Amino acid sequence: KYQAVKEASALAGKVSSAVASSALAGKISSIFQVSGLSRDDIHQILANVYQIIHAFDLIVLLMFGWLFVPALGVVYAVLHVGKGKIKRAASRNDLKKNESVVGQQDENNCGYESSYIYQFAVHVSQMAKLAILVYLCDIVVVALHTIGYTAEKGGNISNLFAKILYTSWIARRIQCFKTYFLTKFLRRCPEECDKVQLVSNILDLTVIALLIVKIMGYFAMETGIALGSIAAFGTTSTLMISFASQELAKGVANGIEMTASDRFFEGDNVHFGDGTQGFIVKMGFLRTKIRKYDGAILDVPNAQLGGQRLVNVSKTKTCQVLTKLRFSYDDIPRIPGALELCKDEIKAACPELITDGSKPFWAMISSFETLFVEVTFNTNFSLPPTGEKFWANRQELFLAIDRGVKKAGLNYAHPLDYEKAAHI
Repeated sequence: KYQAVKEASALAGKVSSAVASSALAGKISSIFQVSGLSRDDIHQILANVYQIIHAFDLIVLLMFGWLFVPALGVVYAVLHVGKGKIKRAASRNDLKKNESVVGQQDENNCGYESSYIYQFAVHVSQMAKLAILVYLCDIVVVALHTIGYTAEKGGNISNLFAKILYTSWIARRIQCFKTYFLTKFLRRCPEECDKVQLVSNILDLTVIALLIVKIMGYFAMETGIALGSIAAFGTTSTLMISFASQELAKGVANGIEMTASDRFFEGDNVHFGDGTQGFIVKMGFLRTKIRKYDGAILDVPNAQLGGQRLVNVSKTKTCQVLTKLRFSYDDIPRIPGALELCKDEIKAACPELITDGSKPFWAMISSFETLFVEVTFNTNFSLPPTGEKFWANRQELFLAIDRGVKKAGLNYAHPLDYEKAAHI
């Protein structure tokens, strides 16, 4: 019995020490037991909070946080308005002059918001507002310590909160500066829109990755917990992650390669080697969305699109239309004249026809078949090979050829009649 009592007391001592050294276990309830606090406890909380609060600190932070930007705006307006003071309109004749002065003051206000002084003031104001949040975190930590919550292994929570807060703010500021400079570059080179978007996405991913690494370092420094070790699940899990990440890395690499290579961009009409055709709706790092001609949205992994043969119809500025007709052998003497009439009709009906010699334009007898003579029209137009204009021009081409054939008094050979005769 004595041995059992001794072991039980030792176990109870270990449990109590474990609870005392825990960060959250057994201490969350104390946070919510505010109603059970005695008057002395509340006075102790207020006394401890009062010790860390300094009125001068709060006044400075409040002034810089909420009054610094408008105060500098007033100074900026006074310096730029200068000697010109707004005078009251003494009569209706002075009203127009007064309106012009007020308009000039509004322009000065707009100039302040686009000035470097305004940017400086905004950044100082944001830093002061973040300092207010850190100040509130300090007050909360002191109150929690007073009611009995002490995280021995939690480190300095206030310092950890302040580091994460300001580091995240700096990362966000870097992204804003990145956007500003890229937008400024894009105004000068609007044709580089897609490349700028790619650079912007890469920089955003880089900033986020560095921010995560920095926050993990803060946790390791302040709490002694190396968050990087959480991902180390052993050799088996590491191999599984590495194999799974191969496809991810391949998709990202293909997405970057497709965007950087200028092969196609969002909105382009493309034809891939595997038969996929449609308009690029959205290009991502992992997947690309294509709207097919029937309106269906096709979501394709970048790993399947990379390396395929591609025809970017949107980048094609000209189109070719080959037309073949069949005539009877009895009409061979009249075919050359009929072709010239057809060419004249095509020139009159199709203003986009290329006739400067850079592209072929001819109509000739191309083949002697068993039962008919084949004629080919080779025409090229200054139109992309897609869209409503292309199909309307194609229709005008066919109508022009038909008018030329009728003017020459020729008749088309009917393939069905010849097939029946050949079968008989």
